[in-house]
Amino acid sequence: MVIPIPVDITDAFSHLMMVGLASILEDDDSERRCMIRWIDFRQAELTTSDDLDMKAVSVIVSNHAKRWSSLKALRSRGEYTFSAEPGDGKGSSPHATMSPRLSALGVPGGWEKLSQDRESAIDNLETWGDYRYFGALGQPSYWSGERNKKLWSDAGASRWEMVTRNQGQEFVQGRLFPLAQKVAERSIKAIQDGLMGTKVVDETGKNSATSRTATGLHVPSKTDNARAWCALLGVSAFPTWVCTSAGSNDRDPSAALLQLKGPIRFAILPITDRPWTVTKYRSVVRSRALAEFGIEQQRHATDSTTKISPAAEWLREKGVRACVLFNQFVSDNASAPERWLEPGNIVPL
Repeated sequence: MVIPIPVDITDAFSHLMMVGLASILEDDDSERRCMIRWIDFRQAELTTSDDLDMKAVSVIVSNHAKRWSSLKALRSRGEYTFSAEPGDGKGSSPHATMSPRLSALGVPGGWEKLSQDRESAIDNLETWGDYRYFGALGQPSYWSGERNKKLWSDAGASRWEMVTRNQGQEFVQGRLFPLAQKVAERSIKAIQDGLMGTKVVDETGKNSATSRTATGLHVPSKTDNARAWCALLGVSAFPTWVCTSAGSNDRDPSAALLQLKGPIRFAILPITDRPWTVTKYRSVVRSRALAEFGIEQQRHATDSTTKISPAAEWLREKGVRACVLFNQFVSDNASAPERWLEPGNIVPL
């Protein structure tokens, strides 16, 4: 079945929504294969190997959100960190076990308890998609040394996790879990309307024009929760890998979301007009060639011509027709900077 879906090619949220939706469908049935491609600037296409229509797709998304809303990985909590500075008498506060960024891990036995609780939550995961997602999301780092005389625990988290760290906010407890609950509560028709762009309902963001539901995948704005659920699950396609020599970077490297000296922060996503399997999409976005091509373009931003390079040639051979470069906005709040990906620029190959 071929299903056209309205999207915006210059919106990183749309890219992750498509790959997240395809990933959810494949995770539902190990025999199912999904393919995605861009038709034009405002429409992408989802193809499934079986006879799914959009109603059936919406049922699968609903079931996925319901399963995840009861998943131990989203519900597990523990007192791993101090609520403020150690020794200030304010004690500890519960945090989500699987949130990749937990600061001030200084509660006595906090690291040991966090490790045990994470292992328990991971053992409770049910599908390959579950494992892939939390693997890509990363974890608090015990290997990155100190920064400003504190353990640099945030360094092991995915760069795609962009929740602003003010007032103790964290990704799993404050964004992913509430979103799963709201999508699970929707009717199938409401989920279908959201996925197809017929209606935009932002329950977790209270339908605010400056909602943070998209979690940095685009500028704060009213965002449909069914689409947001798929987009945040799209992070599973972008693994984070451990690096002990990150230098001045604030996190370990994550596929397709890069930081250069300057600082230059950007994401690069491929565009294909041919149907790609989700597996192929994952292989391209985590490739060295895509990262190198993005770096080449950023370093030659004033040059309108596409550079001929081994990276560009490799991408062309894989069927990449163009790439979209998304600069990352970072606010000037030093203690809790807000981040989001700005509308992208298309670079033909």
